[in-house]
Amino acid sequence: MTFLEKIKPHLISNDVLIQETVLHALHDYPNVPEEWTIELLKEAFKNEDKRSSILIYVENMKINEDAVKVLLENIPLMDETKNHLAVNFLNRIGPELALKYKEALQGYISEDSWSLNELIMNGTEDEVFNEFLKTINTLDHAETYQHPIYIKAKKLAACIAQNGWITEEEIEVILQEELNEQWFTFNGILSVYMIGLMKLEKHIQLLASFLDRDDDILLEEVSSALIGFQSDEVVNAVAPYLINSDSIIYASSVIENIKSDLAVQVLREAYHNIEELQDQDILIEALCHQLSKEALPEISDHMKKEYFSSLVDIEQTVYSYYSILGEQHPELMDWKLAALEREIEFRNASKQGGSPQGGPILKENKVGRNDPCPCGSGKKYKKCCGK
Repeated sequence: MTFLEKIKPHLISNDVLIQETVLHALHDYPNVPEEWTIELLKEAFKNEDKRSSILIYVENMKINEDAVKVLLENIPLMDETKNHLAVNFLNRIGPELALKYKEALQGYISEDSWSLNELIMNGTEDEVFNEFLKTINTLDHAETYQHPIYIKAKKLAACIAQNGWITEEEIEVILQEELNEQWFTFNGILSVYMIGLMKLEKHIQLLASFLDRDDDILLEEVSSALIGFQSDEVVNAVAPYLINSDSIIYASSVIENIKSDLAVQVLREAYHNIEELQDQDILIEALCHQLSKEALPEISDHMKKEYFSSLVDIEQTVYSYYSILGEQHPELMDWKLAALEREIEFRNASKQGGSPQGGPILKENKVGRNDPCPCGSGKKYKKCCGK
C-alpha cells in the first residue's frame, strides 16, 4: 500500500490530532492529488474548528480551477475579520486562472498583483527579465528580508524557467559565481529554485552540499528542489547530512518527503547514529510521516525515553502514526491525552481558557513547528525562530 493510500482514509478525520498530523505529512509532499486540495478546502469552510489549520497547511498544494471556485463561493460568506488566511490563499492562484476569474477576484488581489499577472502571461522575454532583475536588486539591497517581494521574484523566475528563457549553462555560471561568496545573492537562490522547476538532476549532489549552509532562505529552496526530484539519488545525496545537528532539520525534511524504502532505511540508520534527543525526535517525526511499519522498532523504543524535546509534538505524531496504520500500543491513549493536555496548557497560558465544551482542542493561536514563523520570514517556525 502506498503512502497516499494509507493516508487517504484519514484525510478528513474527526480526530483533530490525526487531522493535523496528516496535514503536516502532506505539507511539503509534491504529489498530493488535486482533488484532495478541493476536499480539504471544502472541509475547512464547513468546519470552522479546522479552518485555520487546513488553510495554513494546504499552502503548497496545487490550486486548480475547481479549487478557485470553492474559494470564491465560500470567502464571501466568511466574517471579514477572520478571512485573511483564505484571502491569502487567493494570492497563490496562477496568473492564467487569476486573469480568467479577474472580475470575481478583483476585490481580493492587489493592483500590483494584476500587473504582475499580465506581465507573466503577456510580457516579452526582455520585459519579464528586466522586471526580474529589478526585483532581485530590490531584495539584495533591502535592509530586511521582504517576503512579498521575494514571492514576486519567484513568480517571475517560474515564468522565465517555464518559457525556456534561461539555459542550464546560464544557471551553472550563476551558481559558480555564488559558490565563491560567503552568502548567496537572491539571483543565486532563485537559480536554485529554477533548478527544481527545470528538474536538472545533474545538480542533485551540488544542492545537497548546500544543506550545511547557514542561510535559511537558500535552504528552503534547496530542500524544495530536492524533494521535487522524488528520487533515491536524492536520498543517497542527503543521507550524510542527517547525522549533523546543523543540517538535520532540512535534511530530514527532504528525506521524509521522498516516500521510498531507501528513505525509511536511511532515516532508521541515522536514528541509531545520533545521540542528541532533539535530533532523534526530528528523525522519529520524519519516520512517522513515512507511514512505514518498518520503522515500528525505532518509534516504539524512542517512546520509552522519559524526556522529549520541545521541537516536535512527539506524542501527537506517534499517536497518529499508530492510529493511521491501525497498530496497537498499550500507551496509545496516554500519548493522545498528553498531546491534548499540552493544548490545554497552551490555552491557559494564552488566557484562551481550556478546550471548548464537547469540542476538539485546537491550535488556532498556537505556533506549530510547521506553521509560518510569526516573525514574517516566510519560513516554517521550526526552521526559523523555533530552532
